Amino acid sequence: MLETPATDLRSRLLEGALEIVNTHGAAGLTVRAVAKAAGCSTMGVYTHFSGKSGLMDAVVEWGFDSLDEALATSFDARGAGADALVAASEAFVEWGLTYPTQFQAMFVPAAQGYEPGEQARVRAVETFYGHRSRVAAALCGPDADPAPCHDAAARLWGTLHGLVLLELMHRSQAEHGVERLTDWRTAVRWAVAALEAAPVAVEA
Repeated sequence: MLETPATDLRSRLLEGALEIVNTHGAAGLTVRAVAKAAGCSTMGVYTHFSGKSGLMDAVVEWGFDSLDEALATSFDARGAGADALVAASEAFVEWGLTYPTQFQAMFVPAAQGYEPGEQARVRAVETFYGHRSRVAAALCGPDADPAPCHDAAARLWGTLHGLVLLELMHRSQAEHGVERLTDWRTAVRWAVAALEAAPVAVEA
């Protein structure tokens, strides 16, 4: 089915917003800049996104959609078990390093002067729950209940966040001779191995 002009304009506005955030960070996102990138008036932005906050929500929701797809694709490609969880975890870090400014807008919104809307917050939780389901499948089998693996999934989630930030810090300071604190791929394997070794707490 062909896109309607309205749908096409919304897509162009979102593409423009994504490009601005990925190039200049959330601070560079303005209604005027996005309208210029999409070749329309500022009224188009307000019609489709209700302004800058709506644009940021759309950017964040797109980011979680993209991240979730990357994790699921990497996990499914390796079948199941720890190897699949390592692959999905590596995909998380790789995604964050590919889209660093968007990653920060998604996971550290306050630092960007942005307050996520309800739908953006729900999408973030859904992405974590997808991750939690993959952790449960890797540690306890494909039909395992994800709930008992919540803490294990949260520990891995936090570790992956930290690895993205450490690697970004290294890349920004490498020209000054700052040594890499850790090899993130090795750290991913260690983190998954630690989850395998620890018993999963099951609620009574």
